[in-house]
Amino acid sequence: MAARCKLSAMLFIPCLFLILCMCVPLISCNYKLKDLEFNFKPGDPLPKIFTADDIAEFDGSDPSKPIYMAVKGVVFDVTSGKRFYGKESDYNVLTGKDATRGCAKMSLEPEDLTHDLSGLSPETLKSLDEIFEGTYVEKYPIVGYMDYVVEQYPEQFNKKSEL
Repeated sequence: MAARCKLSAMLFIPCLFLILCMCVPLISCNYKLKDLEFNFKPGDPLPKIFTADDIAEFDGSDPSKPIYMAVKGVVFDVTSGKRFYGKESDYNVLTGKDATRGCAKMSLEPEDLTHDLSGLSPETLKSLDEIFEGTYVEKYPIVGYMDYVVEQYPEQFNKKSEL
């Protein structure tokens, strides 16, 4: 009987390890990008809606204009981070556009300076949510939304217009 208990205990840990190894990838591959939260308040003006051409005017090339960039379709005023996002700065390539993919991949490559997230891994999507919330939402004011966000969340913008 004692030998049988010892054998069971010896098999339990490897079996548990095997089960965990099979479950962890299943959990991580199901990561879903967080939905945007809209905190519209009564009396606030309607948010500005930007097209790709609209936001392109705010790329830091005109010192009289603020510097804008979008992540997850949310347009941020990053002018206070001018040393990072200004005309001659390293991250200037992220400005004047929705650079969601570039932020997610931590890439400044031209092909990544888009809002297209297709083909990104669950880990990269999770990283994007962390960067979005921990860097952009925390540090920079929201000045509007990209036009495609209005199409994705029409009920939120309809509610705002009713406030």
